[in-house]
Amino acid sequence: MAHDVYLCYDEKDQKIANEICALLESNKMKCWIKSRDAGVKHIVDEIMESINESKLMVLIFSKNSKNSNFVNTEVDFAFSGKIPILIYKIDDSEIEGGLKLFLNNRPIIDSHKNYKDGFDKLVEDSSKIIKERKVPFYRKYKIPIIVAVVVILIAAAGIFVFHPFDGESDEASDVVINPGDITLKITDFTVEDVRKQSSSWNYSYFVEGTVTPEPANSNCRIIADFYDESGVLVDSTETLFKDAQKIGNGFVFGSATSDENNIKMVDVQIVDKNNVILAQSESQL
Repeated sequence: MAHDVYLCYDEKDQKIANEICALLESNKMKCWIKSRDAGVKHIVDEIMESINESKLMVLIFSKNSKNSNFVNTEVDFAFSGKIPILIYKIDDSEIEGGLKLFLNNRPIIDSHKNYKDGFDKLVEDSSKIIKERKVPFYRKYKIPIIVAVVVILIAAAGIFVFHPFDGESDEASDVVINPGDITLKITDFTVEDVRKQSSSWNYSYFVEGTVTPEPANSNCRIIADFYDESGVLVDSTETLFKDAQKIGNGFVFGSATSDENNIKMVDVQIVDKNNVILAQSESQL
């Protein structure tokens, strides 16, 4: 069954997770929660598929969840899949380690004094993110779950297996690039007020940067995702690296337009034909 929200939590916080699930669903936001919805297929496959199909992940953050390997993996997967993450803190634990990287600039509702204090804001913010959620077209075609798992495991082990194709093709001549082989750096992220010009929008955004070394793989793509201050995706662009506009010593990674001056952050990735992230960088206005 289709859902809006993936609830990410540690089992020690099950009672609170159940209350939050009931709260959101009473406000017409369908949730996926492990305790109720898992069990038809393999649990790992179900979790990854459910996160991938969500419009929002609500992370119930506590001393329990911050030390949970399952929670850390789920947040990692949501981050990689560009699923908006809303943090709901139910104690005074600090966000540290790998989670600090994945949760940087994500909206936080701090309700550690009484976990119910933030319920109204949780409903308000969740509803806003879900309504404004814009899914980039390349995410409409899901990678098979098994393939995704294999890619993640291979990348984590630092091993990349390449089997050349028989016969002649452009793909057969592609150079294999491993994550970390290249470095992406954003050097400029700007907004221009074009309200006095003859354009159909009010603001234009541009992001530029460098890639070292430049990838020889003809299938590498540059994906630039533009977010508002709440972490909601406003616009997204995708360009083959070989077609990227050169400027000075770097490239134009992407551009966006908006009627409102609402874009505050950009996330740029270079990915291969299998959507494996080879390099990544973020910048704020």
